[in-house]
Amino acid sequence: MAEVTFDSVQLDTQLPEIVREVDQRVITRNAAASLDYNPIHVKPAWAKQVDLLGEGTTIAHGMCTFSFMTSVVTDWCAPSGGFVSGLESRFIRPVRPGDTITCKGVIREKHPRQAGKSFVVVELSAESQRGQVVATATARVVLR
Repeated sequence: MAEVTFDSVQLDTQLPEIVREVDQRVITRNAAASLDYNPIHVKPAWAKQVDLLGEGTTIAHGMCTFSFMTSVVTDWCAPSGGFVSGLESRFIRPVRPGDTITCKGVIREKHPRQAGKSFVVVELSAESQRGQVVATATARVVLR
């Protein structure tokens, strides 16, 4: 892949997509990493009984989906020395076991600054296999 620099990127450029399969194992590992063992995430029998939003399944942590979206940016910029300096996210729909999440990014803004401080704003989204947006985010990315 070509080196990513502030001068080399263009507005409306789409970053390479990332696709992640979500199953209960992914959700449980995220619970261990985050120390968030809420039963809606880790207890399928409980989730079935509670039947949150009529689906009867556990749901992934929002931060799990957020990490998938963030990977779009870091996989793209980090090999060239770029880094994320700010993130904002919004979770729209729950992600459940069996979902396939496709994460996308598009460069929406370029902000030239002094050397080493120029940044771009990347608009991120995560969609389910049903074509529903489950989360959005905005990343501020500093590029050389």
